[in-house]
Amino acid sequence: MATFTSKIAWTANDGNHRRGQSPDKEKDNFLRVQLFTMALNGIRKHETVSSRIYFYGCFLTMLIMDLAGVHFAYQNAGEILLVCDCLGPTFTCFLGVVKQYYLDVHREQLWYIIHELRKLKQNATVSDIEMIEKNNKIDQFLATAYFASAMGTGTIFIVEAILKGTYNYFIRNCIEWNLPIAISFPFDISHPAIFAFFFIWCSAATYMVVFSSVSSDAGFGGLASNLVVHFKILQNRFKDRRFEDNDQSLEDLIEYHTLVLKLSRRLMSSFRIIILNNLLVASVLLCVLGFEMVVYLGTSLMLLYITYITAIVIQIFFFSYYGSQLLYESAAVGDAIYCSNWYEATPKTRKLLLFCIKRAQVPVNTKVGIMVASLPTFRAIVNSAGSYVALLLSFTED
Repeated sequence: MATFTSKIAWTANDGNHRRGQSPDKEKDNFLRVQLFTMALNGIRKHETVSSRIYFYGCFLTMLIMDLAGVHFAYQNAGEILLVCDCLGPTFTCFLGVVKQYYLDVHREQLWYIIHELRKLKQNATVSDIEMIEKNNKIDQFLATAYFASAMGTGTIFIVEAILKGTYNYFIRNCIEWNLPIAISFPFDISHPAIFAFFFIWCSAATYMVVFSSVSSDAGFGGLASNLVVHFKILQNRFKDRRFEDNDQSLEDLIEYHTLVLKLSRRLMSSFRIIILNNLLVASVLLCVLGFEMVVYLGTSLMLLYITYITAIVIQIFFFSYYGSQLLYESAAVGDAIYCSNWYEATPKTRKLLLFCIKRAQVPVNTKVGIMVASLPTFRAIVNSAGSYVALLLSFTED
């Protein structure tokens, strides 16, 4: 790919040139969200002893937390509300484990995508760089909002446990403390010192789950949106080009299109299992949390469930929106070629364009198992969960 990416300046018809920005500065500013989210999962380009210790520490912590949630559900199998209380954190821990594992499995693929996107940006024109940087600013804003909503959910779990224990101690004159989330262990942790240790551990693990889950989603969204920008650049190039025979820049443009398609398919291949698990688990969680919200209607716990539901909806939206964007914009390249002056080109050039159109007619595959990462899927999941909650509300009114 080095030969191709060194020639990307060809795409400009307007005579723009690259910005005089040093590679080091570009590395500091470009894909910052994606690099940060990879680091949160312990997925670094070059493995070190410390990064492996961090990775396995996070992985084992989430796995233990997940098993503790399963143990709690088993102990309270006859109490539906208690089981529902543990399902949210338990499923979220499960997703955290799945996401971190598959990000590690596809480490080389993800770093290859990041490396190629950097090279594409370094060789882009001024107008294209402005488009890419504007897109990255939006990514940073969305990722920050996503982190804030998820962190807010985790914080509410911890604060609610502290406030409840404090209320019991000072108002009800009884010592009754609970862990931030519904988990239990096959041994006694009632001793004050042991309970304090597990309370701190559980609080730290809660944030660890949030970091792992949210960071992988934000990483996918950021990489996908950058690829979407390149599909849009391709569309503009094909629309504005006046095709000539033996045009080397046209062959480079077709290579550019091939590379962006290849990166998009690698991205979907790396995240396919993650997206499938996320959509399936999120669908179940929305129904469970909707049930709990109806049960605790009018109480202070409603804030917790509303925040939790909001974070899950954003999570589904991330994968669905960017999946739809990849699907639509990759297919739109073929439409852009058709809208050009291809009919004025020579037969040889038209043959090249025909191959490019056929390639674009097979857009990026965003199907994940039995589902598709798209906005229609997002709408179907949210509508189904909404109908379920409305049905429960109708029963409570009766």
